[in-house]
Amino acid sequence: MSAAAPKIGGQRRDYDRRKKRGPIRNKTVRPLWRQPMLLGLVVLLLGCGGAGGWWAWHEGWLVEARNRLDAVSRSIVGAITPFKLTDVTVEGRDYVEKSAILAALDVKPGDSLLGIDLQASRQRLEAIDWVESATVERRLPDTLYVTMKERRAVAIWQNGAEYTLIDTDGRTVRASRMPPGAETLLLLGGAGAPEHVGELLLLLAYEPTVARQLRAAVWVGQRRWNLILNNGVEIWLPEEDAVAALKQLAILDGQHKLLSREFGVVDLRLPDKLYLKKRSAVEAVPPGPV
Repeated sequence: MSAAAPKIGGQRRDYDRRKKRGPIRNKTVRPLWRQPMLLGLVVLLLGCGGAGGWWAWHEGWLVEARNRLDAVSRSIVGAITPFKLTDVTVEGRDYVEKSAILAALDVKPGDSLLGIDLQASRQRLEAIDWVESATVERRLPDTLYVTMKERRAVAIWQNGAEYTLIDTDGRTVRASRMPPGAETLLLLGGAGAPEHVGELLLLLAYEPTVARQLRAAVWVGQRRWNLILNNGVEIWLPEEDAVAALKQLAILDGQHKLLSREFGVVDLRLPDKLYLKKRSAVEAVPPGPV
């Protein structure tokens, strides 16, 4: 009478790699817990654990041992399982390079799907500049499924001849190519501008009319903003109470169309005075922030 095939997870396995054996013979086997050598080894390990456990934890040895054990376990599981990687699917990618994703995952076709460390893969993905968060999942029988949330650029910072993308948190983000819609991003200039982009966006939220006309913004002297509109008009904001100054400008523009007339500079740096400079008295505005 043949032995029944082993079951995995409550389902019958469709293959059996074990070698065929002869009839099972009745044999008296002493329980493992009554084996003298095993019992002595357990006692020894418990004693060593009590004496050296604190030291091992303090030195980080236990953490390293656990990591090594996990790696060995994944290797063993990978060697005996039939689920091999054939496809990597990525959702949410706009401009993170495929090569950067594959390098972070550190996988190749034929690798065991069950042997992949999902947490370590996720951490490596989130170390990529453009990636804000990521998840990595196994999809049996052969797919690694990656979902990413990319950082969104809101501005391009000109630092000399170099252009760097800026996200809403002021983080500078390197990229091998410009993201989709880069031509519509706000141009920033001036040392330290990325660190203050959040303040600028909040300021513009109070006056959307000005925000819709804005082409560039320059952080001047580490203390204030100059705004450059699409028609070339420059708005020099004060160091303090920039919101109040911008609101006053919106009122005056509604009454006198200051931003659409012959003025090249609207100087709001003094709280109780407004200075206007005609375009003829202003140097030509360059094609980007300087």
